[in-house]
Amino acid sequence: MTTTITRGKYVLVRADLAGDSTVLTDGAVAQTDGQIVDVGAYDDLRSRHPDAEIVGNGRQFLMPGMVNAHHHGRGLSGLLLGQPDGGLETWINHAWGRRSVEPYNMMLITLLNLIRSGVTTVMFNQSVTPRRVVWDEAQANLRAFSEAGLRTAFSLAFKNQCYLVYGNDDDVYGKMPDDLASGVRGIVEGSILSTEDYLSITADLIRDSPADSTNMVRMLYSPQAYHWADEDTLAHIAELAKAADVGLHTHCVESYYQRLYAERLHGQTPVQRFNELGFLGPKTSLAHCVWLTSDDIAILAETGTSISHNPSSNLRLRSGIAPVLEMHRQGVHVALGTDSTSINDDDDHFQEMALSMRLHRPPGLDVPYLSSHQVLHMATLGGAYETTFGEDMIGSLEVGKRADMVLLDWDRISTPYVAENLDVLDVLVSRARATDVDTVIVEGKTIFEDKQFKTIDAAGVVEAVREELSTPAPEDLTNRRDLAARLEPYLRDYYADWHVPEQPMYHYQSLG
Repeated sequence: MTTTITRGKYVLVRADLAGDSTVLTDGAVAQTDGQIVDVGAYDDLRSRHPDAEIVGNGRQFLMPGMVNAHHHGRGLSGLLLGQPDGGLETWINHAWGRRSVEPYNMMLITLLNLIRSGVTTVMFNQSVTPRRVVWDEAQANLRAFSEAGLRTAFSLAFKNQCYLVYGNDDDVYGKMPDDLASGVRGIVEGSILSTEDYLSITADLIRDSPADSTNMVRMLYSPQAYHWADEDTLAHIAELAKAADVGLHTHCVESYYQRLYAERLHGQTPVQRFNELGFLGPKTSLAHCVWLTSDDIAILAETGTSISHNPSSNLRLRSGIAPVLEMHRQGVHVALGTDSTSINDDDDHFQEMALSMRLHRPPGLDVPYLSSHQVLHMATLGGAYETTFGEDMIGSLEVGKRADMVLLDWDRISTPYVAENLDVLDVLVSRARATDVDTVIVEGKTIFEDKQFKTIDAAGVVEAVREELSTPAPEDLTNRRDLAARLEPYLRDYYADWHVPEQPMYHYQSLG
């Protein structure tokens, strides 16, 4: 057995939603073969484990490894690859014009970003592809996770309807000129994975990744959203997930148009429909949830369903601001993700925390606001729950949990001066950035040390991607970009009478 002691000037043991987080001064965490066995004052641990190797210089900030609770594995964002930002409903189809990158290298460059920002677990949602490539892409992604040494809750996104709009695609096709309709149909039909293939592949992935004590991989089912799968399929997938004892992950009311789709069809919100279909529960997580009603939030709290809050993505794609404060008030589990669309295209999880804390501060001296403690809980324990790894396994530095830890350069964070009366967690969330991450440990193994990658040839990966993208673009890429641009006015026309509530002066939206 191998025991190491990781020490810090400050040690965040557990982030608490109520503000009573456990922080040690001159503390340490001892781990043996990937499991935390002792937590306390550094001198005490040193005396109890005299032969243990010491990690850290005693001037750093030690905290639990963070969870990126919703990610699509695009370390190079859509913007960098040719997909301009825009409103979600038109932005999606501009993905046709993205330059592709070999999946294994794309995942590795993604993991470089995540590791250097202190992320040790990723809720990964692989974008839908036809059967001939989806299995190989999944294997490449899983191999990258394994070699890098990160945990993942892994799922394949799936859709079987509403490929162009939230409704009948023929309503849009029928208004296009023949050449545009033909070109668009060709792209859509070339991306479809049948329901049978999706269920078969996911079942195989679950079979090949059995649970164990460390469980570096958790497999989930993932119909892509309420509107992107018919209700019979959603109910069937929920039954399959329960039978296999695995989680469910999906997008939900990322935009108001998605809420309107369900309300126009059934007179209920997507959350209400999910609930009636047996889709919600402690092993279900919903990404975004920007346009929930107060009743929706009550349902999520009652069922134990968790949420991934993705503030950068929601701002960039003009979706709105999720009602996180109300989620917390009603007791919903909330995690934090970047959705491959962070503010600066860098997946900086510390910047995502800072953005989230500042974003949820409504006007008024007595109005509740999001605290540093709550944000850190979202990034750690909230993510542990959301990914189904569970609060008994990751998310805090407590005895019995897996040894996933991050050391930060507190000297840089506190330079030139930090007053002694301040809450160190306020300072951490306000000032820390990915560039402050010095060491990342997963399952007791150091995968990033002295700001250097131990498991990935970072320079080699970057060069491989650069070399691939330096070759001439595929011949059909210009045509695909042209088709997406020509399609956009027809999409806008389709949604023209779908009224989105105004947000005068960018006030927080009403829960409805």
